[in-house]
Amino acid sequence: MIIERNDAIRVVEEHLERGHQAWVAAGAEQFRRNVIVSVVEHELVWKVYVQSEEYARTPDAAAMLVGHGPYLVDRVDGGLHSIGVVSEIKGAWEDDYRGRIRGLPVRTPVDDLHDELRTAAEAAGGRMAAVRALRRSVTGLSPAHALAYVTGLLAGEVPAQLLAVAHPALVKPVDRVLAVRVYGVDVDF
Repeated sequence: MIIERNDAIRVVEEHLERGHQAWVAAGAEQFRRNVIVSVVEHELVWKVYVQSEEYARTPDAAAMLVGHGPYLVDRVDGGLHSIGVVSEIKGAWEDDYRGRIRGLPVRTPVDDLHDELRTAAEAAGGRMAAVRALRRSVTGLSPAHALAYVTGLLAGEVPAQLLAVAHPALVKPVDRVLAVRVYGVDVDF
């Protein structure tokens, strides 16, 4: 099933209405209503931008919502997500979305290291040049473990226990500011 533009708009409008009703129920009748101002197609999602209803009508800067990024509506399952403005500007959300939300392969620094090690092993320095390059990048590996790592890599599979040492040394955790937030899952919502 493919989620169309109108479906994405409906998902966000329903979410905005639930949020507005929650504020009204809490006694905040003066809470500004938010409306959709644009929808942009992306290969993975519909990016749905919202703004205060007053700003959309009047362009009064005092009524403008600032510091928020778009809602993301998954084009496959209609799931609702959001990102912050910094993540939107940097495009940092895309790898997080591909890997964590969609489960698609995402190239990491480990992949780059593996390419570098294969190149080093094929060059004049051979396997030992690759071992030295590995130890420069992943200092937690002993010479014997680095040799086993390179041997496994060149044979087609790095031993899992050695990859478990390299991965955290090379791949930084997703910055929560840049991460995709999942409605109904993430504690923040």
